[in-house]
Parts: sequence; structure tokens; C-alpha cells
Amino acid sequence: MKRALLVLSLVVLIGALQAEEKYETYSRSMVKFGGSYTVGDVFTLDDFGCGLATMKYMFLDPFAPGGFYFGLGGADIKRTVGGVSTGDVLPVTIGWRKEVVGPFGLDLNVSPVVGSRIVDDVVSGSFYLGVKPLVGAFIALSDKIDLELAYEPMIRVLDICGSPSGDAIYHDISLCIVMKKFTLTKKLNWYSTAP
Repeated sequence: MKRALLVLSLVVLIGALQAEEKYETYSRSMVKFGGSYTVGDVFTLDDFGCGLATMKYMFLDPFAPGGFYFGLGGADIKRTVGGVSTGDVLPVTIGWRKEVVGPFGLDLNVSPVVGSRIVDDVVSGSFYLGVKPLVGAFIALSDKIDLELAYEPMIRVLDICGSPSGDAIYHDISLCIVMKKFTLTKKLNWYSTAP
């Protein structure tokens, strides 16, 4: 009897949730792909490098083409600074982006960083924590693509394990292609047929 009552309660709860569910939802997102020229905190010829990065962002207000956004799970795919490979993950990003004058706009964000530095086959400064702000300017090439130039310093705050290695701060100058998307999603009944 108790099991039947539990199953009946779950069926009623699922039905109520389905009744409350929206049949149309909107989302506005962008994906960044870019390359970066990296300079360490000592401006010498052996303290330069380059890398690649990618990140996906979702706008908080899908009905506005600019405003606050967030991103989850960004990564600096490959970066070398003065012969030291760095692997950085940006678990969360919070930012603001908008066209200001015509097709020209500003992009500002900040991310915590979890990363490591590798010299040859030895991981040094493993699992360090840092913060990475971004200041960027972009031009909207179309309603689907932007081109952005950004400055992103990565500031190492705390070494969790391993010995400190490399620069306490390194500076990325990034050139990114930004692909923008405004999406309408419709939820259909199970037996609906597509038009």
C-alpha cells in the first residue's frame, strides 16, 4: 500500500512539473576560439610563448544582445611561457559584454584559475590557484561572428602543492573569433510530428 501511494505521488508530482514547464525557451550564447601571445613577468626574449584557448558563455538575459554572461569549464589548451608549459582550467567565468559604438564593443570578465606548470616531464607548482581578469575590445563582423582582441593577465595567488615555478604573473594578448547564437527551443508532445 505504501509503495502504491509513493508511486501515485511521484506520478502526480511529475504531471504537475510537466504542466508548469515552458513549451518555448530562448537562449543567447557565444563560443570563443583564440590564440594568445604570452609574456611572463620578466620581459626577456626567453620569457615569451603562445597558446590556444576556448570557452562557451551563456547570457543571463537571452532577450538582450549584450549584458552579463557566465561560462563554465573553459580551458587554455596549450600554452608555453619561457619553455614552461602551463595547463590552466577556468571553472567559472562571470563577465559583461556589449556593443558600445556601432559594431565596436567591450568585453570584461574575471575567472578563478586552477592550473599547473610543467618543466620537461616534471609538474611544478601543481594545482596552483589564481585569478584571470580579461579586458577586451571587439568588432561585430556580422550577427553571428565577432573578432576580439583582449588582454588577460593570469595572477598566481596560491600554490597548493609542488614547488613554485615560473612566473607569478603572465600576460596573454589574445585574438579570438567569437561565434554568437540566439536560439529558440520548442518542447513538443511525444506524439507530435515535426512541421
